[in-house]
Amino acid sequence: MFKAFLFFSKGQKIGLFVLLGILVLAVLATIFVPKLLLEPKIENNADFMAQLSDFQNSMKDRPQRFQKYSPFDEKNSNNFKIQIVLRDFNPNELDSAGFVKLGLKPFIAKNILSYRKKGGKFRTADDFGKIYGISQEQFAQLKPYIKIPPENLVQNLETQPKNDLAKNYIQKVDTIIELNSADTTDLQKLRGIGSGWAKAIVAYRQKLGGYYSVNQLLEIKNFPAETFAKIEQNLTADASKIQKIEINRATVEFLRNHPYLNFYQSKAIYELRRKKEKLNSIDELQILPDFTEKDLQKIAPYLNFKEIERKYR
Repeated sequence: MFKAFLFFSKGQKIGLFVLLGILVLAVLATIFVPKLLLEPKIENNADFMAQLSDFQNSMKDRPQRFQKYSPFDEKNSNNFKIQIVLRDFNPNELDSAGFVKLGLKPFIAKNILSYRKKGGKFRTADDFGKIYGISQEQFAQLKPYIKIPPENLVQNLETQPKNDLAKNYIQKVDTIIELNSADTTDLQKLRGIGSGWAKAIVAYRQKLGGYYSVNQLLEIKNFPAETFAKIEQNLTADASKIQKIEINRATVEFLRNHPYLNFYQSKAIYELRRKKEKLNSIDELQILPDFTEKDLQKIAPYLNFKEIERKYR
């Protein structure tokens, strides 16, 4: 190797030394440059420590500035201070931010908006106090500020017989609604029923095939018992309008779509029908272990055991 070096020309030897020098500089740079950059020299360590101490103390005085908070995060809500402003408000129109400013927790504001979205209305100040989450103390504090416009009030109407609003309301209360023929517009004539609950009543009627009792409204998810108590006397259910299931032609899939039948009950009816070739009455289903007496009472109005000529759909 050394002998070969002797045969290099002068220019080649210079180039080789230059290359070696560059390599040495590169190695030294990778060792010392990071240390110079990452370890800045502090000229006055005492001054730096004093500034650092002042900064830490200022952070302790303002802990909330750096805390994360979501308006609907109940865990952090206690750490987030909102200036409470008590003022007159209409609970049928105020938004969630407005309820929070009144001192209500975010989840309560959400409950109020959910109630209104489903068609619920606050007709008196006492109705507002029934919202889940509002304590008696909070309600007592807010009640003087609840202002519901006259068109939403339903109390003391009997003392205003000459008032057009009262006449309209009395006419609304006296209206009798037949559940199996009413549309959503008819249902909204009932006290406490808005567009949301009207649609829910019609949707459940379609699933059932019709109502045979007004009490079936309570089977609708989250339907308020208080609202039902107010409208029960204004409701009727004509069972003759029910669209019945042709039990001797229905498939398992069709049967299980009914709210009162699950898959196992539907399959049990189908297998019993195959075995007997024909079912003649609800009494024949009593031998099936999948049904209780209560189950049979509920489904009986929806089953048709008579033979018909048209093809089952």
